[in-house]
Amino acid sequence: MATYQTAVDAIRELKAKFGNTWSDISPEDAARMQVQNRFKTGLDIAKYTAAIMRQDMADYDADSSKYTQSLGCWHGFIAQQKNDRQQKVLWHHQQKIHLPVRLDGCCTAL
Repeated sequence: MATYQTAVDAIRELKAKFGNTWSDISPEDAARMQVQNRFKTGLDIAKYTAAIMRQDMADYDADSSKYTQSLGCWHGFIAQQKNDRQQKVLWHHQQKIHLPVRLDGCCTAL
C-alpha cells in the first residue's frame, strides 16, 4: 500500500507526463483518496458485496423467520442503503430484514 507522500509524488509525475489534460487534478487530494480507499478496483468492490449477498442469502435460506419485511428495492446499491438504514431503525427488534432485489430480471434476497 502506498504511503501518502509516495502517492503524491506518483501523481505529480503523472501530471507532468500528461500536461494540461491533468491540470485540474490536485496531487494531494488524489493521493489522500488513493491512500484512504479500501478498494482499489471495481472488481474488488464487486467481490466484497457479492460475499455479503451470498452470506445474507444463506442466512435467509437457513431461517427466513428472522426476516420480517420487504422494502421492494430494484437496485442492489439502493437496497443495501435501505437495509443499513432500516437495520438502524429496527436494531432492538430484529437482526435481519428481507429485501427482494431485482438483478437482470431475477428477484433475489439481499
